[in-house]
Amino acid sequence: MAKFKVESLADFPEHWQTAAQWSYVAWQHEFPSDTVQTYLDMYALAASQPTNRLVEVYAAISNDNELLGVATLIDDDELPGANEPGPWLAAVFVKSDMRKFGIGSALVQRVIDRAVELNYPTLYLYTEFAENWYVTKGWTKIRSTLFLGLLHTVMRLELSEIKAS
Repeated sequence: MAKFKVESLADFPEHWQTAAQWSYVAWQHEFPSDTVQTYLDMYALAASQPTNRLVEVYAAISNDNELLGVATLIDDDELPGANEPGPWLAAVFVKSDMRKFGIGSALVQRVIDRAVELNYPTLYLYTEFAENWYVTKGWTKIRSTLFLGLLHTVMRLELSEIKAS
């Protein structure tokens, strides 16, 4: 397994197309009106800081400059009916042959660290399949919700507890 670093995707525009394609394929069943361009536009917004929105995208990049995964810190993750104030950990994706090497954990931790830096008290996410994985990382289930007929779990992580430790 190659070593990797987690950096802002904004600094690696050569990987935007790949990340956008991965994201589009992974979540088209949840966001059928999104396109690859939707994700490219989000990456451009994240790179054009400062903006009036919280949108930060992080990438796991191998030492030989291969994109391994992405994760996003965003103010609103577009879950219909959600009353959680945000911010949200969103769009966590790791290339399938690179899973089980700690890449997802490193991406999630980078987003958590950034939310702590920004002094948010709580971070939220919703997941269709990975509830148990997030529980092992200290996240708490808030509720279940139906989104496009698919059951999702909404979760939170209390960042004030992380700051205190």
